Amino acid sequence: MNKTIHIHKIAGQKKDAVRINNATDIPEFLRRNISVGGSTLVLVCVEGTEYAPLGSVIGYEESSSTDTKYNVWCIGNAATNLVEIDGVFYKKATVFEAQLVGEEFPEFLDGANIRRNADGSWTIKTDWGESTGFPGKAYWVRYGTKPDGTPDANILTKTEKSYRDYVVCDEAGQDIGLLCEVDPE
Repeated sequence: MNKTIHIHKIAGQKKDAVRINNATDIPEFLRRNISVGGSTLVLVCVEGTEYAPLGSVIGYEESSSTDTKYNVWCIGNAATNLVEIDGVFYKKATVFEAQLVGEEFPEFLDGANIRRNADGSWTIKTDWGESTGFPGKAYWVRYGTKPDGTPDANILTKTEKSYRDYVVCDEAGQDIGLLCEVDPE
């Protein structure tokens, strides 16, 4: 059984993110990853195709795991975990529960739409699509609770740049060390 840990992002750092209200807000370098279909953003990311409403905050990072060389995702919890100043986003140090993906999913995700795949991976349905992770190669992260009472959660893949943005801490938020150093790729 995997152990639940507490993590937070490094606070105060600039977050590579952009709010997309219409197609003209999509940066040129992300146009192969993000498109607009009606009032919906279509995102091509490492964990699969995701969908988000116009006006969403979209995170991005360089990635060798996609043909476009970028990974993108909807930051559905941007209002809670980021501060926006003049269109630039900065990280807050909000503490989350996390657990290494293993043979079972953690109790803190009870009520989430999760399935086990034939290849041994796990997939979680989020408000903006589906994310998939493999045992030992990714973390389940619970960011909070949605208004309907279900977990606000996603999968954090260890090979992606954003993995290095998390700090392991105790329940009170006292730092222990970088997640990528506590559990290297």
